[in-house]
Amino acid sequence: MSTRGEEPVPAWERLRRVVPIVLIVVVGALLLAAARRMDLGAIQRALAAVSPGDLLLLALGGLVGVAVMSAYDVLAARLVAVPFRAPRALRIGFLANGINNVANVGGMAGSSLRVLLLTRGGVEVATAIRYALLVVAAAPLGLSVLAWAALIRQPALLSATPVPEVVVLAVLAVAALYLPAYAVLATTRFLHVGRLRAIAPIGPGGALGFLALSLADWAVAGAVVWASLAVVGVQVSPATVAAAFALATILGVASLVPAGLGVFDATFAGLLAFQGAEPGPVVAALVLYRVAYYLVPLLVALTLSADELRTVRRPGPGRAAMQLLAWPMERAVFLGIKALAWLTAASGVVLLGGAAFPNLLAHSRILHAWLPLGTVEASHMASVVVGVALVFVARGLSLRLNRALWMALGLLLAGAIFGLLRGLDWGSSLVLVVVAVVLWLNRSAFDEHGSLARQLGEWHWIAALGLALLVYFVIGEAFYPAHRANVLRIAASPNGMRFLRGLLIALVSVIVFVIWSWPRWPRPALERPSEKDLDALVDWLTQHGSNSGSHLMLLGDKIIRYGANRSTMIGFAAIHNRLIALGDPAGEDAARRAAIADFRSFAESLHCTPAFYQVGPAHLSDYLDCGFALFKLGESGRVDMSVFSMRGKSNDDKRSAVNRAGRLGMRFALETPPLAAPLMAELRAVSDDWLGERPAEKAFSLGCFSEPYLQRAPVAVVRDANGALLAFASVVPSYGHRDEYSIDLMRHRRDAPSGTMDFLFVELMLEAQKGGYRWFNLGMAPLAGVGDTPWASTSEQLARLTYEHGSRFYNYKGLRAFKEKWQPVWQSMYLAYPPHARLASLQLDIAALIAGGYRRVVAR
Repeated sequence: MSTRGEEPVPAWERLRRVVPIVLIVVVGALLLAAARRMDLGAIQRALAAVSPGDLLLLALGGLVGVAVMSAYDVLAARLVAVPFRAPRALRIGFLANGINNVANVGGMAGSSLRVLLLTRGGVEVATAIRYALLVVAAAPLGLSVLAWAALIRQPALLSATPVPEVVVLAVLAVAALYLPAYAVLATTRFLHVGRLRAIAPIGPGGALGFLALSLADWAVAGAVVWASLAVVGVQVSPATVAAAFALATILGVASLVPAGLGVFDATFAGLLAFQGAEPGPVVAALVLYRVAYYLVPLLVALTLSADELRTVRRPGPGRAAMQLLAWPMERAVFLGIKALAWLTAASGVVLLGGAAFPNLLAHSRILHAWLPLGTVEASHMASVVVGVALVFVARGLSLRLNRALWMALGLLLAGAIFGLLRGLDWGSSLVLVVVAVVLWLNRSAFDEHGSLARQLGEWHWIAALGLALLVYFVIGEAFYPAHRANVLRIAASPNGMRFLRGLLIALVSVIVFVIWSWPRWPRPALERPSEKDLDALVDWLTQHGSNSGSHLMLLGDKIIRYGANRSTMIGFAAIHNRLIALGDPAGEDAARRAAIADFRSFAESLHCTPAFYQVGPAHLSDYLDCGFALFKLGESGRVDMSVFSMRGKSNDDKRSAVNRAGRLGMRFALETPPLAAPLMAELRAVSDDWLGERPAEKAFSLGCFSEPYLQRAPVAVVRDANGALLAFASVVPSYGHRDEYSIDLMRHRRDAPSGTMDFLFVELMLEAQKGGYRWFNLGMAPLAGVGDTPWASTSEQLARLTYEHGSRFYNYKGLRAFKEKWQPVWQSMYLAYPPHARLASLQLDIAALIAGGYRRVVAR
């Protein structure tokens, strides 16, 4: 049996996921090999030699490039008759292009933003979609022209790429064929078959207009690359730059890696190296190009998004087309928040990278003339701590935490100051200040409240921390490969030792942040019900009905949440950042799906993972509809009271137990609340004897010995001939109906005669039958029936191995065998959880919740 709720991933989707990973690994290996031969000092000197005026011109070039891209929107608005003036279309285009440049996911982010902003302005959905499609289809036209030029004018460069030549030829051929295909589809009805029939041609004039804009778009981008090379002193002909730029860009786009990062850079640097250019200055030029053409426009676009995206709301249920676009549109809206978070993390990496570089001689002289050496050294160490902290706090920004915003602002400004004090690193300081300004302008978007200690368990943010350390280490080792000295020594030429001290401080900072996160994993502040609340819950259950887990809410260890105008009830507990509901929602069937959706929204509003533990098979579709996956926990046995009988050969063992109890003088009784103090003392003594050397009481899905809890339902007792209490079981009544009768807390003396519990079960079943109940619930047999088919998922196969061979730790098979002799009807029980949640860690948290906490697990 496989994990349910997870639809099979199409082959093309698997390919789309695998291709970027393969390309990143290949390009990463190539970059690592190139880095060993690269002179990082040359890169530093090339960047330091660039004048502020040149930097300003490059930044303006990047903004002009994105503005030219935004002209697509002006033409598209005319072609589809959108009632926007040109400035409004340019603003929409700049915002969409600035963000999509970095996302680079096939234009989806930019298209979604355009549809979102247009429909918000009153444009019909169909018109907005056509507008976005016109823009996204026009952008590759200039790139297709460059592909033709590369194939015709520079075939010798094909063998110089880090990718096999046959792959390059295939990618270039596909890119080159895009131009004639677009011309046919855009200007004629030819090939408009199937779904393409709905696309109306735009005519030769529109097609030529888009082609001209696309050529200008890519020409400006190429010009920014050429200018970046020129300001660092790389002398390469424009034709060579154009060919290398075309090849590198097409491979970067084909990789599906955001902004072609790594793929474009390795290809472009390799192609220019083939033409004799020094790799160090080329890499410096690529850094300038990335800043000018990607970072600067992104910062401007994020500034614009503070106004454009602040009032975005999820589309209403009545607009079907908008509902279809809801997912990409919401991702596009939150892409701005994610971009700010990653920009903050990148600022931390920049700060660490700058701290690893040695101070230039001119900077060192100025610093030593004006500042004590101790101040410079302290600023360097502080820069390292701030850099690590920025990567850490970026996680909180991605969750829109208000606390993270103010901490990030303080760290960015502090990092800018320390960057100047440690080495007059005005470039890094300027980047940090600009990011701080953009964060401040978008401050209204960070309106959530919660803990910052959410780093662990999020692999990409842990990877970001690791990357930050790796950048610092790689740069430092490149400059000081043979430097080994006392890391605590402060000398007049401190560069090498400064690096070692910084590395030590960075490692300590990461360890401190991780330790700080671990014990303070966010747990929402939720109030448990009072005795008055529990009394009200009993009244509610009597009126609305209950399920097998409802009575356990009266333990008082779970939070009660009513929904759908108090027609449903969910009881749940919190552990770490998980909210675990016990069983299905109780109450009206018609409102159950809404209650599940409400609980999930509630949990996610607290940045917690919701889950439902021990849900039955009757309402699985409700969980699937609400986006949950399902994992089988085991099987619950229920005895049909309409056919239960003590007759027949199969019941010989039960009759023997009853007869033996009669011969020993055992007596059964059902004690109803209020239970007298002497009886409660007897129950306590039996419970303590039963516990013996066992670990402490369980919790959550199992009852524990609690006098207030036992006072809320009948208790079945078995006494010996002398009246001494041998065993007891607390009854779980059905509120508002007679559907199910079950027991919760079962305890017996260790010296009770064999068959005592069988006798107790028989008497309870007869009581249930006499009371008109439909079922007698024996409870769950954990892991029974899990993973017993060839198609079971890996997690369920592991669970099956535990069931088969884990009897040393828990008597799985013995419990199933004991319940099987009552000839029950078995029904599967499930865990409903979000597909993105890690199942293993979620199950571990639930096990700790049942055990009463991780400390009890460790103590055991």
